[in-house]
Amino acid sequence: MIRMQRIENWFQSCLSDCRFALRQFHKSPTFATAAVLTLALGIGANTAIFSLIDAALLRSLPVRDPQQLVVFQWAAHNAPNTKGQYSYMSCPTNAGAGTSRTYWATDASGEHGCSFSFPMFRQFQALQDTFSGVTALGGDVGLNLRGNGPASFVHGEMVSGEFFDTLGVGAAVGRTFAPSDDVRSAPPVAVLAYGYWQSAFGGDPSVAGKTILLNDIPVTIVGVAAKGFPSLDPARARQIWLPLSLSPQIGKDLYGNIGGDHPSLEAGDDIWWVYLVARFKRGITLGQAQAAADALFHNDVLDKTKELFKAKDAPRLVLMPATQGISGLRDRFSTPLTILMSAVGMVLLVACTNVAGLMLARSATRQRELAVRLVLGAGRSRIARQLLTESVLLSAAGGVLGILLASWSVQSLVAFMSRGGLWPSHLAVHLDLRVLVFTATASVLTGILFGLAPAVRGMRLDLTPALKESPAALARGASRGRWLNLRGSLVIVQVALSVLVLAGAGLLVRTLKNLKSIDPGFDTRNILLFDMDPGLNSYTAAQTHNLYSQLLVRLEVLPGVLSATYSFDPLLSGDVWSTSFRVEGETHNTQHVTDGLAVGPRFFETLRIPLMAGRTFTPEDFLLAPDSKWNPVVINMAFARSFFKDQNPLGRQLRGIEGHVTSYEIVGVVGDAKYQTLRSELGPTLYVPQPGGGATFQVRTAADPATIIPAVRGIVSQLDNNLPLFSIKTQAEQIEGSLFQERLIARLSSFFGGLSLLLACVGLYGLLSYEVTRRTREIGVRMALGARRSDILRVIVGQGLGLSAAGAVIGILGALGTTRYLASLLYGVRPVDPPTFVVVAVLLGLVALAACSIPARRASRVDPMVALRYE
Repeated sequence: MIRMQRIENWFQSCLSDCRFALRQFHKSPTFATAAVLTLALGIGANTAIFSLIDAALLRSLPVRDPQQLVVFQWAAHNAPNTKGQYSYMSCPTNAGAGTSRTYWATDASGEHGCSFSFPMFRQFQALQDTFSGVTALGGDVGLNLRGNGPASFVHGEMVSGEFFDTLGVGAAVGRTFAPSDDVRSAPPVAVLAYGYWQSAFGGDPSVAGKTILLNDIPVTIVGVAAKGFPSLDPARARQIWLPLSLSPQIGKDLYGNIGGDHPSLEAGDDIWWVYLVARFKRGITLGQAQAAADALFHNDVLDKTKELFKAKDAPRLVLMPATQGISGLRDRFSTPLTILMSAVGMVLLVACTNVAGLMLARSATRQRELAVRLVLGAGRSRIARQLLTESVLLSAAGGVLGILLASWSVQSLVAFMSRGGLWPSHLAVHLDLRVLVFTATASVLTGILFGLAPAVRGMRLDLTPALKESPAALARGASRGRWLNLRGSLVIVQVALSVLVLAGAGLLVRTLKNLKSIDPGFDTRNILLFDMDPGLNSYTAAQTHNLYSQLLVRLEVLPGVLSATYSFDPLLSGDVWSTSFRVEGETHNTQHVTDGLAVGPRFFETLRIPLMAGRTFTPEDFLLAPDSKWNPVVINMAFARSFFKDQNPLGRQLRGIEGHVTSYEIVGVVGDAKYQTLRSELGPTLYVPQPGGGATFQVRTAADPATIIPAVRGIVSQLDNNLPLFSIKTQAEQIEGSLFQERLIARLSSFFGGLSLLLACVGLYGLLSYEVTRRTREIGVRMALGARRSDILRVIVGQGLGLSAAGAVIGILGALGTTRYLASLLYGVRPVDPPTFVVVAVLLGLVALAACSIPARRASRVDPMVALRYE
């Protein structure tokens, strides 16, 4: 009973504090409005960025009980003795770091990977006492879909028959796969993704049982996956799923390799090509599951009949929680979102120190009120609680307004990122419970943070002078000594944090500028890109070559078209093909590695890559049989410098390109051109003729290339109306898309840096305005004794600039230690870049001077007679 009474008294006391705080805010609306808006900006920015972090990095996988799912990964001192390895999903290390597009990756422990053989997958399925389900993923596949309106290109994924059951994903319409669907004798079936079903099939519930053509293979749609399941990896939305048993019938190399067949279910132990995910049984711990799986793996790969590893390689199996092992979103967004969250965190700190300065200035005029309350019996802790209540209420109001700002801004930000191709369109961002809890926590902690200084000051109030002096005198007295230093210190902290954010933003802006100013080695203006793959319609190599020849002729007669060509990959697309080779005549028969690209006729002329020596490809070079004993190759200048030094490379023979025994003769040398990305170095590159296969066409026009898109579609439709075009864009759009992340980070960090600088200067302005008001009588006395207006200006401006300079020095010193974390994002600029720091300091000085000028001018216009009668 007594405890309940205490709780009720405490609750009533809190209500009383809240009512009193609201009355105080009503009496000082300007102060309350300024504080709430300042906090709303800081809290809103943090809430918006945290919403993106929540969607990309914190949400669970869209499956049932994701904590029971594990991803298989092997590790060893050396790579396994296999004939083929494939990988299409990210394969992070145990520390969570992602790997590149290549299969193998080396860390401190040696080699690791996430692909396994199909027979090994079947062995893991036999561990029924450990796993309730094990499924295999076989990779992405490009599909020409017909039978549902005009032919279209779709992205599919090959999975085993246990895929949906293991993940615990049901069907919205029809059914999902069963193990019986994933055998060679089973009729071809497919499951549609919910989003694709809605957009391409209009959400027709009768779609189950419908037959479509995929790469000329009749396939029956058996169902639609559940609405909330875009794919196992949320970074890659799928449109359709197919059983692994369809791999041979699809007939296309799923990984974009030139030539070769994709593995089938009959592939042996020495072909590692499936990605394994398992669900361990309830009651089985992760350690128990790993022990059982590792024992099976260890015995299998050390089997003498297979010799996949040697005992000294110490092969082992690691079961990674699926939330760590499936890290497409984490790989893409962890670095930029961490940087942006750090920036908005500093903005919030600036807002807190700003409001703390306002609270300190305001509390200086309330000392008599607080003294009276102490005399009437209020305890000092009660006074501190009252002041903390006021600060928490302000931060709560700022949090509510911040949520409204975040709700509007995050949707605009997601729309902008989706248009640039950075944010997956299927990945929804909303203010869910986790985000609201974050905002509420940030608001309460913010209120406590900026309310501590006024609360501590209220507890240390000296009653005698507080009751005797006038409010203005109290303000003067309260501002002497440490309290003036404290408010000045808060301004210095704001300026230092602003400089820190601005320095990082300046480095990122310079990186973007450097990337945009790069000369890629070819003319990127007025080029239209589009992809096509006749192989999806069962074209032979000869038929593909004939189609491409006709298409090039028709494209080049279009009005406004200057020339046209094609290549296996477009330049600056992010893709790259690497191959080993030997230079004939070298004494040591050394194996070299270079980048390579298969290109079509007039490739160098269309892209305006200059010819340095010899010749480029002729039409006859594309008529050679694949097994011809002689093939031409063109190299770039970097290749000539790297492998031939001062020798003439023309006429030299290369062997082993693409693993062929065919000899390739160097017939020409062209200028260096960026291949993979703008960031990549100008490395050695060789070019070989591409007679067929999937290709990206490049069409150079005299004006805007987007204007010829309808004509291009019409030409392709005339040649084959069942052949879809995809990835239609201009070269400039592709480059802009490749720089979208850099542009986004540079813009947002600049915005947050500018916001923090604005808040810091508002704090500086508020401090100086308060000082001018407090020292009005002193200024009048000085002027009455002969001080000039310039003297008063110099005193006030000097105080402001002194605080700004102190903050700038601290901020730059902090930037020297923190900007090194941006090194991986920078290009052409060092983390410690003096010009950037100088520009930031100058910008700060100009803005601080503007913030100081208004209070200084007001001080210089003080009438001495009025000032002497002040109070």
